[in-house]
Amino acid sequence: MNKLINFFKNLFKKKKDKIEEKKEEDNISEWSYQRYARFFGERVFPDPRFQEKMDIIKQCINEKHIERLDEIAGYAGCSIEEVIMKIRYLRNKRIFNDIYIDRYNKLVRNCNLEDKEILKKYEDMIYVNNYSIKDIAQKVPNYHNKPIFIIEEDVYKDIKFLYDKCIINGIKLDDERKEIIYYTIEKKKKEENYVTLNCPKCGSLVDVLKKNSAHCDYCGSIVEDKH
Repeated sequence: MNKLINFFKNLFKKKKDKIEEKKEEDNISEWSYQRYARFFGERVFPDPRFQEKMDIIKQCINEKHIERLDEIAGYAGCSIEEVIMKIRYLRNKRIFNDIYIDRYNKLVRNCNLEDKEILKKYEDMIYVNNYSIKDIAQKVPNYHNKPIFIIEEDVYKDIKFLYDKCIINGIKLDDERKEIIYYTIEKKKKEENYVTLNCPKCGSLVDVLKKNSAHCDYCGSIVEDKH
């Protein structure tokens, strides 16, 4: 009887996992990728092979378990830097979880136990609460009664470690101010007053004040919000 119950539990879990995976894949779009890349200061343009490249990268990592970024780039027909940004985007969409990017050796590697433990320590405070460094420092256990500025420094070093390995998603770090910049917060701020449109000439994304117009930074064309 217990074997039968476990069988149906496993069957239900597999179906649920497939549904969740499909939901994430449905959220993958070229437009959202452009916005995500733009958050990190990279300008990307409409690409007729966008979905094909994404599928190839997922297959290379999930099915073929290819580690070399240049090999993945070769299969996908893009540069290594483009592959890195696409992997970061797919991680943000929870398609990849336990991998990181070794930029020095140009490899995709599996996260080790230390990586996972550091991420687990901060992931709720970052992904759920969007806390600042100061807020996080107030929440972490202070077993050795360290001064708060030392804890803040330790927290920042940990998060920078995760960020530099592309383990943590959807943030940028301001090294000068020791601050976390959240993609979701910046996007929400922008959406309050601006719309993001594709330039009709070159396809670049342009932030336009609602019901106004702006010049494309790349080709100089006028982009207008007509709604």
